[in-house]
Amino acid sequence: MSADLTLTQKRLEGHFAALAAERTERELPVFAFEHGLGADEISEMSSSLKAALRTNYDLAKHWLVWVVYATEQGYDYDGDEYWHTFERRMPLWDRGSRPALRRWFGKFHRTYGGLVPVGRWANFFSIIAWPITHALLPKDLQGQLARALYGLRYQIVSRLDQSPAEVGRYLARMARGGSSRFDNFLEQEELVGRIVLGLLDHRTANGDGAILPQALARIVSDLEKARNARQWLHDTRKAVESARIRGVVRNAPGHITSVLTAGGGQAGHRPSIRPSLSLRRTGVEEWALIVELPGLQQVADLSPELGDFLSRTRCSVAGASGLRPPGWLLEGTQRRALDAWPPTDEPVLRFQDPNPRMDHLLASEGHISQGPHWLFRVGSDGEATEVISRMVRPRMSYVLVSQSDLLHLSFAAPISLRCRGAQAIRFEVPKTLSAEQVGELKAAGLSVAQTIRIWPVGLAARGWDGEGATEWLEGESPCFGIEHDHPIAEYQVRLGAGQAVTIAAKAAGVPTFVRLQPLPAGNHVLSVRVIGHAAPDTSSQPVEGWISLSVRPPNPWVSGTIGHSGLIASSEPPEPTLDEFWEGLTQLDIFGPAGRQVTVCVELLDGTGARIVLEQIGVLTLPLGLDTWRSAFAAFERREKDPWGYLAARSGRILVDGDELGTIRIPLRRDASPVRWVWRVTNKSTKLRLVDDHDGEAPLLASFRSFSKPLEERSLTPADAEAGIELETPGGLFVARYGDQLVPLVVGVRKVDGGFGGLLVEPDLSTARRTREDAFTIVKTIVDWSDARVAGAFASERRARVLERLKECLYFIMCGADWAHAERALREGRSRDKAEAAMIDCFDQKRPFAIVLVRDAVKFARLPDHVRQREFTSLAQRYSIARGVAAQPALDLSDVLDRGLRPDDAGLRTMIDHLWDHPAFTAGARIVQLLGRTYAAPTSDAGVAA
Repeated sequence: MSADLTLTQKRLEGHFAALAAERTERELPVFAFEHGLGADEISEMSSSLKAALRTNYDLAKHWLVWVVYATEQGYDYDGDEYWHTFERRMPLWDRGSRPALRRWFGKFHRTYGGLVPVGRWANFFSIIAWPITHALLPKDLQGQLARALYGLRYQIVSRLDQSPAEVGRYLARMARGGSSRFDNFLEQEELVGRIVLGLLDHRTANGDGAILPQALARIVSDLEKARNARQWLHDTRKAVESARIRGVVRNAPGHITSVLTAGGGQAGHRPSIRPSLSLRRTGVEEWALIVELPGLQQVADLSPELGDFLSRTRCSVAGASGLRPPGWLLEGTQRRALDAWPPTDEPVLRFQDPNPRMDHLLASEGHISQGPHWLFRVGSDGEATEVISRMVRPRMSYVLVSQSDLLHLSFAAPISLRCRGAQAIRFEVPKTLSAEQVGELKAAGLSVAQTIRIWPVGLAARGWDGEGATEWLEGESPCFGIEHDHPIAEYQVRLGAGQAVTIAAKAAGVPTFVRLQPLPAGNHVLSVRVIGHAAPDTSSQPVEGWISLSVRPPNPWVSGTIGHSGLIASSEPPEPTLDEFWEGLTQLDIFGPAGRQVTVCVELLDGTGARIVLEQIGVLTLPLGLDTWRSAFAAFERREKDPWGYLAARSGRILVDGDELGTIRIPLRRDASPVRWVWRVTNKSTKLRLVDDHDGEAPLLASFRSFSKPLEERSLTPADAEAGIELETPGGLFVARYGDQLVPLVVGVRKVDGGFGGLLVEPDLSTARRTREDAFTIVKTIVDWSDARVAGAFASERRARVLERLKECLYFIMCGADWAHAERALREGRSRDKAEAAMIDCFDQKRPFAIVLVRDAVKFARLPDHVRQREFTSLAQRYSIARGVAAQPALDLSDVLDRGLRPDDAGLRTMIDHLWDHPAFTAGARIVQLLGRTYAAPTSDAGVAA
């Protein structure tokens, strides 16, 4: 077998040397996937390697064969466990040879110009990033790439002449909805660009591209085995071919577009970023304010820097709470319900980080229209759209909003507006208006429509507000009709700043039609001016009107989705992780027609994006308030769920299904971790297994702490943990450590000892001593238990009891036995007054300090962090509690236990040493923590500022 491997080694050396010589002149990389071996040869190579391992031979002798074999495993990688699959297929492989594989890929890079993996994911998985990168496009990502290309096919067409890095950077910025594995793949921008150009560009098909045709053909063949992926790739290639055949579209002479170009109109275009307002009915006479923000894809296309900024920066919307996730407006137009009327002198959209170019665009075009009055025309669908011109028409219904006092209109009635800072009236314009009514409308800043009507005809406009604002797609020819009911001589029609075209007007009541050539994406204005009247005695000034044309690239249709039809859903935090959702830290807001019901589910996905499990949270009635969601999620937590699917999931989605209203998907991300715990469930037992892909030099350590004895840490051998551990009753905390990284998991086992009494375990902390070292150990243990993910039966309840007892034990060590008795009395529900009195008695001569803290505990708990620290320190100084000694470490200790503050070990030891001789500080902070948290949630500085 060694001879066969030697021949394969020499063949690969010659093949890659020739490929490298060809690529070097063009500065193109070589990929190990371009090995040129057929399926039978790959199978024979694998068998030869297995046989050679039985002879304990020198692996380095055939290093290039191992590089190709590892790359083939990377091509089959599904985002779950690379090394587990590798070692299962190659049973005698020594895991100690993993670093050698990284060295061999480095040698491949130096010898043949192989591509070096880059990006955050490549740094995280420093070994397996090599074979997966050199696999070009692993099978689990092929369908996702085909779908992304299909969704962006029209935009990709215009970028085929750009460099691979630019194409890859654009796709990484614009592709949405893939798995976390796909996001990691997109970090390799140069590689992604080359694959895209190889799949779509005819140069590669002619053998002149950057990817070996044989390797590319294999990827395409595998990709086409999936029906959807095959169709997506086919449609994308068809769009590329059509664009090449069509070439550059020329405008016919004599039309308005050509006149504009000849007249020196603007060569470029400014993306449309102006927000628009609308009102949606939520009751009989109750309305809510909605802001619609245009997608910023065209802004991202202006430069890679702007695209990167938009894809990584959060933003906020004036009048709405919370931050929107990075890339929110790269996904197209977004709608947001507002709680307060946005200011007119500031942009509606604001980004967390400054960017001069983006700030300039927002400052110039990101405002709502000027007030203090806004007019909305009520449509038949129950939505009222803003009328920028503030012009009313007979027999139409309107809502007038004002930031000042309500205006007087004799035919109007006040309505309720679910928006602070504004009030509204609703009115219907009579068929005929009296002079007094016209005067009232003019006093309100409104005008009555003239008798010249302009409207889009022919191919329906994508958007038309009935008052002069239209939306079209690139490639469409906008058409308009013009009709008048009194004698008109002619019209002057002008597009932008171009030359005017004169059109003779027809008889009254007979429309005149105007057709434009296709316009480039951006904002355009069509002006129509009446330059003369047929009646010779008229002395009125010429009448002029404007039509706004917003032209955008087409949004691709994605199977299974529909347009917006009245359902809006958002989450807090804006980018919830899977862990935040599962632990009840995610708030869901759903806005839609009152009384309608929606079904809310959570879908768990594996590394390939395939579904693991779908769990229904509940059927909820709109509008969805905070209490409704909390009740629904609490019921969901109590139900029988699939924690194993949760642990195995690499991502997920919250699905809000409103039937014909559409379905909204909120992604739940989970970053790939080199070391992670996974479950395997059988009928008789449950096993926990450790997956180790960390590739680092730091040794992997594993340990276990039981619910019943949380201070006793038992070491686990990594080999046993990777093979699988059958869980013992009642479960506990499993921790994996490598370097400075910690991967904790709390697991509950359903089987219990002692009947119902064994459901909640009482921890045994009898080994704790009143020493500083034990105090440090308990705090570290609390941090480990608090930061762990939770899964399994009664895991959350059991962890809560463990944490409660550990905290009581810590304050027993820090503050004494009397304090521990008082705290236990409070916990057990005895007389609150007696428990508080016992706490106060622990302060001896410093009782006034404790009395004030007990009285004002709720107030202290509600204060922002910096204010609470200042007030606590001031109170301690007033009552001479350890003069000259800082009081802040006591509050910091409370924040470590309850609010996620994580100092390093040295800082934690310093904190405990500081408080050891000043128990009054520690006990005082504990009073605020115990008595204040039940009645008030701590408020952050940001929350107060908002």
